[in-house]
Amino acid sequence: MKLKIIFSLTLLSITCTAFAQNVCECTAALDGLIVKIESEYPGFEEKTKDKILYNNFKQQLRQQTNDTEKNKCFELLKKYTSFFRDGHIWIYPATSINTKGAGSTDLFNIDIEKFTMGLKIAQDPLEGVWKNEFEWTGGAVYEIGITKGKDGTQIGFVISSSSAFWKPTETKFRLYPNGKYEFYAFDKTLKTGHYELFNNSIIHFKEARATFIKQSSQPNLTQYQVKRKVGEFYGFEVKKLSSQTTLIVLPSFDYPFVDVIKDMVASNRALLEGSKNLIIDIRGNSGGTDNAYDLLLPYIGTNPIRNMGVEYLATQTLVNGLETYVKTVRNDKNKQGEIDTVRQWIGLYEKNMGKFVNLKESSFSIQQVIPNSRSPIAVVILTDKRVGSSAENFVMKAKQSKKVKILGTVTSGGLDYAAARMFNFGCPEYLLQLPTYRSLRLPDYPIDNIGMQPDIFLDKSVSDWIKFALDYLEY
Repeated sequence: MKLKIIFSLTLLSITCTAFAQNVCECTAALDGLIVKIESEYPGFEEKTKDKILYNNFKQQLRQQTNDTEKNKCFELLKKYTSFFRDGHIWIYPATSINTKGAGSTDLFNIDIEKFTMGLKIAQDPLEGVWKNEFEWTGGAVYEIGITKGKDGTQIGFVISSSSAFWKPTETKFRLYPNGKYEFYAFDKTLKTGHYELFNNSIIHFKEARATFIKQSSQPNLTQYQVKRKVGEFYGFEVKKLSSQTTLIVLPSFDYPFVDVIKDMVASNRALLEGSKNLIIDIRGNSGGTDNAYDLLLPYIGTNPIRNMGVEYLATQTLVNGLETYVKTVRNDKNKQGEIDTVRQWIGLYEKNMGKFVNLKESSFSIQQVIPNSRSPIAVVILTDKRVGSSAENFVMKAKQSKKVKILGTVTSGGLDYAAARMFNFGCPEYLLQLPTYRSLRLPDYPIDNIGMQPDIFLDKSVSDWIKFALDYLEY
């Protein structure tokens, strides 16, 4: 668990420093991608047992690169990564490959220093500095200035960004008086919709899955209020359905929402402890971190949980990430013990480069969970085909409880290879993420492309899953 967290902190530095290289031709891009996946993807051998099929497929793609235009190369690269059928392998363009129909991210004519100095006397409540404090894993962090244009449109321009592809004064979004917006995603593709504004402090772009918080020395909202409202925007909810049953909706376990979930559960503790039944709706939850749901285990567990371990593929990318982390915290006296542990890991990886390394002494562990004395008697967890990664891990743990039933459909099947991180394959115009470990369940109990079966299947005739679950619990 700790390794996943530590390595994630180095993600942005790896992303940004890789972009100083030259742009690749399509043939070079495919070759670089193939080399990277064949040498650093933990699932490569398992996913390419039929070598004739794989080699023929690879050769066909290489032949296609000779006739592929540069703006079509991404589709070819994506076709290659799709061969492995692993939701933890992602490749996408770092800059927009198709600007048709898109607006302009042209530089906004403004002096950033004068803008920030003038904020002390600004009259417009939206004018100021905003940050996306709840950015999804893999995204970039932005500091945005908002000012009103001549036509009444609010312009959001970049002050700073963790992405090398976004420069100061570039237009990030436009807010129109009629409530509509134009928003430019990480790769500068255009997103449109209606924005939501809360207390002149939070702007939510639903279709773009982005939220910006106004920065102020005298904020209108407390941090708790901000977390709670951001959670509402993204669909997090605790709701009393009846005198016996409470509903928790958890659409994501991603890192930015860990505190949102913790605060939501803490503020509704009395409701949870006073409920006979509990429904946990994780439909659409593609995962994030196990830390997001750990505090729920005492409410749903009945006994210790048996967890299978993982083994990391020792690669230079993994070593570089850990070394970067050590450099960033080496002067922190409180982290010296952690630093020593990380250095031991680095030594193990360097001695076993290209091999799998289990950092634990055993292939499994027993997670002690002390059930809450006032926890619900019966628990239903709702799942669908979009549930994956750590959300599937939550389901796997929950299944070991004597009082939990899983209702819905099979999950997505993306749990065998995980802890996806950014990898550099030599072509800065593309971003590549690969998993870094494989589960020690393999090969005996695979989940990838199979998913986890529910205890009770809900077919298409069931239109209201929550009502079905409520009726099931209270029958």
